[in-house]
Amino acid sequence: MPGTRNFRDVGGYPAGDGRETRWRTLFRTDQLDRLPPSSVEMLEAIGLRQVIDLRWPHELVAAPSVFAAHPGVRYRSIPLLEDDPTPAVGLAGTYRFILDHRGPQLVEVVRALLAPAGTPAAIGCAAGKDRTGVMTALLLAAVGVPRDVIAEDYRLTAPMFARPVDDEHLSDWRSRPLEVECPPEYILAALEHLDRTHGGARGLLRAGGLSDADLDALTERLTTPVGAGAGGAGG
Repeated sequence: MPGTRNFRDVGGYPAGDGRETRWRTLFRTDQLDRLPPSSVEMLEAIGLRQVIDLRWPHELVAAPSVFAAHPGVRYRSIPLLEDDPTPAVGLAGTYRFILDHRGPQLVEVVRALLAPAGTPAAIGCAAGKDRTGVMTALLLAAVGVPRDVIAEDYRLTAPMFARPVDDEHLSDWRSRPLEVECPPEYILAALEHLDRTHGGARGLLRAGGLSDADLDALTERLTTPVGAGAGGAGG
């Protein structure tokens, strides 16, 4: 889609119990500050109802989302980090840090998805890799997507940035091929930490105040019986 490097639908993944993640319901993305009108119209046409921006406040000022003032799409800023712990703990450690210390923000994202007209939704940060990767991994794990599938979804960011760029709308740091660090073992380690320390995705979200009914509603919203066709219900 013009104006992005890493906009992806997470539909079609197996989710256990004969279900799969719904198409055109949950998208993960890099920052949406360079979308031309044609891309905005494309997202409007598929029914986008909400954009959840995980970036820091200063990033929102420097590169505001085109949806920040959109009249038909709800825009929510939910910074997933207060500062960057990566220099101290490394990238894999940052993923564990988010799970251990940003529970209220993770729960806030889930509540936003469960709100009336909460989906279809796009969740993103700057590159759509780290903050978005952890949030997406948590959501997929909570609705029953296997670990190896979650790890492969995370890994897909690397080829998205490695491929040649042919987009007149991207004149910032995304305008050239980039090598990005997203080995599957990083997100697998985060999921193992999630299970060991928090009782899994559902355990962490329950600890943050979500009920079993909320988590079942999340599963219903983000998944559908295999063969039932595209979802995207906004509730």
